[in-house]
Amino acid sequence: MSIEKITAKIISDAQEQADTAADQARKECSEILSAAKAEADEILKRAESEGNSQKERLISRRRSVAQIDGRKVILEEKQKLIANCFEQAIERITSMGGDAYTAFLVRLLADKLVKTASKRIANSSFTLSQETRDIRGGFLLKNGSVYVNCTVEALVDENRAELVGDVAARLFE
Repeated sequence: MSIEKITAKIISDAQEQADTAADQARKECSEILSAAKAEADEILKRAESEGNSQKERLISRRRSVAQIDGRKVILEEKQKLIANCFEQAIERITSMGGDAYTAFLVRLLADKLVKTASKRIANSSFTLSQETRDIRGGFLLKNGSVYVNCTVEALVDENRAELVGDVAARLFE
């Protein structure tokens, strides 16, 4: 064999090996790219799934907070309406006409006086004092350092806990 044939054979074998290596490299590159694309698709699916899950949790939490805030607002408004009812009761009592208001005070005085006097003060006599106070209605009963608060506000406040359920039931039926 001549040098030219040997050289041509070596070049041909080398070219064949280079072509085979290049084909193998292209095949491996294609497999690597396919695997990377599949992995990227899987990562993207997991990220979308996790993102949707987080979104649903966040929406659920925000919805719960909004519902709680809504209930708080409604409760505050109901409490304002109830307080307004008690304030209107005080206003109605304190703006009664002369005879009705006097009858109310006498009934109140008799009731409170009998209860309180029988408990605290034996053999006492009561008189109307010249001392006045800035109250909207009712009266203050005093014997020495003992006061009995019979103001309309105090009476309403005293009975508020007992009446608030009835008031709320009537307001929000």
